[in-house]
Amino acid sequence: MDPKKINQILRISKMYYELDMGQVAIAEKEGISKSTVSRLLKSGKDLGLIEVRIKEPILSYGDLESQLLARFPIRRVTILPDLVGNPQVLLHDVCASLAEDLPRFIDDDSILGVAWGSTLELLSTLLTPIKRRNVSVIQLSGGYSRAAHESSALQILRQFSKNVNGTAYVIPAPAMVDAPFIADAIKQDSQVRDILSLASHCHTAVFSVGCLTRPSVIYEMGLLTDAQYRDMEARGCVGDVCSHFINANGDIFDPEMDARVVGAPLDIIRSIPNKLLVASGRAKGKVVNAALKGGLADCLYIDAPTAMEVLKF
Repeated sequence: MDPKKINQILRISKMYYELDMGQVAIAEKEGISKSTVSRLLKSGKDLGLIEVRIKEPILSYGDLESQLLARFPIRRVTILPDLVGNPQVLLHDVCASLAEDLPRFIDDDSILGVAWGSTLELLSTLLTPIKRRNVSVIQLSGGYSRAAHESSALQILRQFSKNVNGTAYVIPAPAMVDAPFIADAIKQDSQVRDILSLASHCHTAVFSVGCLTRPSVIYEMGLLTDAQYRDMEARGCVGDVCSHFINANGDIFDPEMDARVVGAPLDIIRSIPNKLLVASGRAKGKVVNAALKGGLADCLYIDAPTAMEVLKF
């Protein structure tokens, strides 16, 4: 083969595998089409210039993964073992696995949607810099608190934006307000309207789920009272996804209550091509089950005990 062609294959391979550049970005840099980039990467493998090694983990959950993939409309499952029996360590491991995979889901000129909460707060601290251009990072729902409790929504948004060298767009409002007409008025604000418009073109969303128990960030933020929690649970609510409360089928629990949410509608979130759901803790089993059943995730990052709990419902 022509030495120039070999050098091009090696150059493209290093950009793709070592620099984590997307094929679109490589194509632009090389002045070729994306399909040519893909073809050259394949040629590199065929010629033995590229070797892909898969490191098999110490513990494999192939059967558990297969059950989840067969039962729910998801593309990929990553299950982490509970090695030391510590919830925080386990949550750290689950979040770290998503942080490691995140570069494959973000391309140049794309839109990344992020939620907030304790899981996303930890995840945001584990991110490593991703070299991308012109990435917009948006909040999927408002994060301002009525109480003194801090949701860390702005900090999470800034951290994600920093790690992709992107532009952050914050929704300057609570996740839920007192009445639908207030939510409608806030959504008419140009800043909020523009962010919600970006959400409809979002390529990747990263979020967790909230179960209907305490402690809960939503409760601590003053969005719901104990009486409301008890009433919602009695009427079939199982938790929330991006501030939208859902039932066991992954559908909106109460349309009137949902009309008070300031954020991307659940149907818009459902339509995002790459929905990355990260969850840890058996208490989240029921709401994870509901989210998966409702088509609210494409890739699931979860620990083994919680995955087993998901399959019980």
